[in-house]
Amino acid sequence: MPSIIKRTMLWRKKKNLSKEYTCSSCGQIHKELPALGFMTPFHFDMLSEKDKDETAELSEDFCIIRHPEQTDRFIRTVLSIPIHDTCENLDYGIWVSLSEESFEDYQENFKNETIEPIYFGMICNEIKDYRETTLGLHANVQVRKGGRRPETLPHQAEHQIIRDWESGITFEEAEKRIEKAINNVG
Repeated sequence: MPSIIKRTMLWRKKKNLSKEYTCSSCGQIHKELPALGFMTPFHFDMLSEKDKDETAELSEDFCIIRHPEQTDRFIRTVLSIPIHDTCENLDYGIWVSLSEESFEDYQENFKNETIEPIYFGMICNEIKDYRETTLGLHANVQVRKGGRRPETLPHQAEHQIIRDWESGITFEEAEKRIEKAINNVG
């Protein structure tokens, strides 16, 4: 099971139906929705502990796995699903694989505030909110300024995640997904 970043939040209802989330990491109260994310790409999770130590490099933003026949490269990104009738999104922190050339370019320009390149990649996490696998879905990665993680822009495909990304979900559906992640269900 993938390790979900829950930014574990405790929530309470207010009269105006907005929620507050107390972050277990920083202890601060946040009024925006928590991001649901993955600490590692799926491919890292599948490695033995020995292989993780011997063949993989992992940081908060980059992952490299060196196999005898190939090297896999991943970056951490955000996939934002709009929420109907709100100005909020449900953000998924996911990993996307990149080619060697794109990975090296991104790494080289990681802190560069003047360019916003776009790279092709594939989603490398299994988002359990969808019946169909999200592993391997094609996407572009749009680098953003201001120290924000790159945005994942899925390609057209017959998949519910693409429809949600294009058309959005209800606030109730977003709350259900957050509750499921916080309670580690599914």
